[in-house]
Amino acid sequence: MKYTDIKLLARIVSLVSLGKMKKLEGELNRALSSGVKVERIEEAILQCYLFAGFPAVIEGFMVLRKFIRESPKKSKGYSVEKFYSSGVKTCKKVYGESFDKLVKNMKSLHPELLEWMLIEGYGKVLSRDVLSLKERELLNVSILTSLGWKRQLHSHLRGALNVGVKRDDITKIIEEIADICGVTKIKRALKIFEDILYHS
Repeated sequence: MKYTDIKLLARIVSLVSLGKMKKLEGELNRALSSGVKVERIEEAILQCYLFAGFPAVIEGFMVLRKFIRESPKKSKGYSVEKFYSSGVKTCKKVYGESFDKLVKNMKSLHPELLEWMLIEGYGKVLSRDVLSLKERELLNVSILTSLGWKRQLHSHLRGALNVGVKRDDITKIIEEIADICGVTKIKRALKIFEDILYHS
């Protein structure tokens, strides 16, 4: 995992998720000047779709294309069966022993929610290459800290630990986006993480 890259990508996804497109221009320029590969930046912005939705991702790419005009290489293709299979594997890595409980909870909310989560979230998005699962979980933490979704943040803080991210790296990535999403959200995220560590 390239920590210098992921630190810059965390700032990018935080800005995209919050719709701060003017500041995004400066952050993209900084990342590109620091040698972060374009395809890694593209993957980070695509990942925002999971929690921030299409509008944020579309606007993020519109800003990126001011710097990088050429289109990315071909689409990786769309296979529901492949996404489901890889989604289950990835979700099990992130949730560990809590996977069965997650399945039960999602089914109780709505049966299709579980399928969408595994196919779309863990298969189509989080099982992609270019970024490692450790890096993707750190980006999830950045996005969810920024958006203030406490329950999902708790899950992905645990997920980051489950896939082998070091505690210090998680804390640093949260603190890295303080100037973007504000002190209140950072304190809340660090408190959630502290509670997880205390009870583990």
